Amino acid sequence: HLSIRRQRQMCIRDRGDASLSRRPMRRIARPLTQMGAAFSFVADDGLPMTIQGGGLRDLDWISPTASAQVKSAILLAALVAGCSARVQEPTRSRDHTERMLSALGAPVIVTEDAVLLGPVDVLAPLDFDVPGDPSSALFLIAGAVLRGEPLEIRNVGVNATRIGAFAVLERMGVALTLANERQSGGEPVADVHVAPCAGLRGVDIGGAEIPSLIDEIPILACLAARAEGETRIADAAELRVKESDRISAVVTNLRAIGANADELPDGMVIRGATVRLTGPVITRADHRIAMAFGVLGAVPGNAITIDDPDCVSVSFPGFWAMLNDLEAGA
Repeated sequence: HLSIRRQRQMCIRDRGDASLSRRPMRRIARPLTQMGAAFSFVADDGLPMTIQGGGLRDLDWISPTASAQVKSAILLAALVAGCSARVQEPTRSRDHTERMLSALGAPVIVTEDAVLLGPVDVLAPLDFDVPGDPSSALFLIAGAVLRGEPLEIRNVGVNATRIGAFAVLERMGVALTLANERQSGGEPVADVHVAPCAGLRGVDIGGAEIPSLIDEIPILACLAARAEGETRIADAAELRVKESDRISAVVTNLRAIGANADELPDGMVIRGATVRLTGPVITRADHRIAMAFGVLGAVPGNAITIDDPDCVSVSFPGFWAMLNDLEAGA
């Protein structure tokens, strides 16, 4: 068993990498401040920031947005401080943290709109295989879909809070099935099978499904550029505070390569076509922009260049080699 070591007083100054430093941090600082920590910022928001720990207290937090990062920060702070925390969200965000804590023996209660963690003194040991990331898998699935080829990816995490994009693919006309479904460390895992796709159709994406696919919107938008009809993405203002403003980055780059797209305050509209897409893509050092347009650039006939291909190493170091294997039919 693992005993929780509590350090009541600690000061940390965190800078983070370039992409992390652009992320808003006050929304994490606010609930932790109510718990008893102290934060100071050099800039208005984001890193660098200085965190002064203290004797944290119980918290009942109503989050204005569905954010797994905010929720996890609160739960982990409560874990190490030995206090309780309740986090309520407007819609359910990714639940990996509460699943892991529960698997370790922590007293976690999950309701339809909230998570409650009771005080923890001891965690049980856990040995399990980390499932494949469904966000990373989607780029390879999209590549197979655009090439009209079948694909199987084994050992993919299929947590319901993470695979909203799979349901969107099915609405777009992709035949996607899960096989060999099982559990690993409290997480559902399966092998994903994708059948050859004869053609894509435009869809509406928005509402309660957005938290389960927020990181997949760049690649879904690139798929929409090759779909028949119009795809409208709404309720995704969170995209503007990711590693880049992904609404602006996706629409600007789609237009730069010859696709038809417009920005919305909280999303975008893409009108699909089969025209040849050519031109440079400015990634803004955002790994998901690079990978999404890299997949689109791998479609035969397209000629798309990525200005910063190395930025994908933050989440998928072997991406370009794997994409090349996919193109070669390996």
